[in-house]
Amino acid sequence: MKLRFFAGLTLVSCLVSAVGCSASSDNPGSTTPKPGGTGASTAAGGSSSGPSGPLDMGGNLALGGGEPGKGPKDPNDPRDVPVRTKTCDATGTICTCLRLGLLGTLETAAAQKDTKPFIDWLNTNSEGSAVVTMVGAKPTVDATFLAQYDILLVANVNTWTFSAEEKAAVETWVRVGGGGIITLTGFASTVAEVTATSQLVDFAGMGYTGTNPMAPPAGDWAVPGDKVTPLPPITYKGGTTDYRNCLNLYSVELDRQAAITTPIKFMPQTGSLEKLTASLDQVGGYIGWPVKAPAGATVVATDPVSGKPIAVAYEVDGKGRIFSFGDEWVILANQWQPAGTFTGNTQMDANNPCWLPASGTDPGSIASTRNLYQTKQFWYDVINWVAPPSECNFTIEDPDVVVK
Repeated sequence: MKLRFFAGLTLVSCLVSAVGCSASSDNPGSTTPKPGGTGASTAAGGSSSGPSGPLDMGGNLALGGGEPGKGPKDPNDPRDVPVRTKTCDATGTICTCLRLGLLGTLETAAAQKDTKPFIDWLNTNSEGSAVVTMVGAKPTVDATFLAQYDILLVANVNTWTFSAEEKAAVETWVRVGGGGIITLTGFASTVAEVTATSQLVDFAGMGYTGTNPMAPPAGDWAVPGDKVTPLPPITYKGGTTDYRNCLNLYSVELDRQAAITTPIKFMPQTGSLEKLTASLDQVGGYIGWPVKAPAGATVVATDPVSGKPIAVAYEVDGKGRIFSFGDEWVILANQWQPAGTFTGNTQMDANNPCWLPASGTDPGSIASTRNLYQTKQFWYDVINWVAPPSECNFTIEDPDVVVK
């Protein structure tokens, strides 16, 4: 089943709808039940922002259906944690393996904050199922609350304060139960954000750092944006040509905003981290914060201006996984794909400075955020890596995403 777009549905309600989640009947998987049962209450700690739709037995909006994503489990994921089993509603038609809770909001100080194209794509190109709960009001975070989720995405929680007991509960959920956490920052671009967004991952030495909102070398913005001139070139697949000015040749301001970003290039990984960077070259960022990289963590991307970590992955005691990214522009439409048309030279040859030649299976095309930045691949890879082992495999139906 493919979902229609609902105007009230926010980004992360769709993020996990992008996850294809199914298990074949002959997949032995694990008989270990999910901690805390099979359902998650949308009333727990906040409200579920989303439209009316099919609900699972716990009252959550259940996204997708069918049997996509069949296949063997990842051989590079030997973690000794309970494998999330496939559970279905009474009809057997709405099933899920993974449950994601979004903590906070996606409200940002960015001038162009539209996420609708991103949401639209995630809905119309996704199959499978997942349960997502939007936690927009500060909940009491304890074992009962955490038992409802397999992944937490920590977004704009700048007005929230967690107690020592709440932080300890999250640590146990990750360190023992294998819970996964994704954190973003840059929503407010204030020094206080460093502390606020780091609260739930401080136990692992993860989170954000920085005290001075100035461009390097005087300050420590992770992504300086227009605070540094000239900006690093936005190249294509290891080339040397700078296509930044090409992004200014689109017909709507939304698209032109991408021209002020800094390209964040990912370093290919191997082993258990391979799927975190699979087919991922670079994304754009603008004024975030450096990410802490404790011993045992892996820096998968650095800011090209400051040289500081901006994407860090950490597997805690062989159990839960944490991924922290130092910016929030990966949720914005201007990092997604053009909303308008290209107004510059459209001839398809080497005489056009904005023409990208064919590369591998990619045909020649005009430079845009769709081909210069791999925002779709970023989100697929990050969710795929941070998720606990489950009887379901992730899948996405889009030629811009390579499913790993």
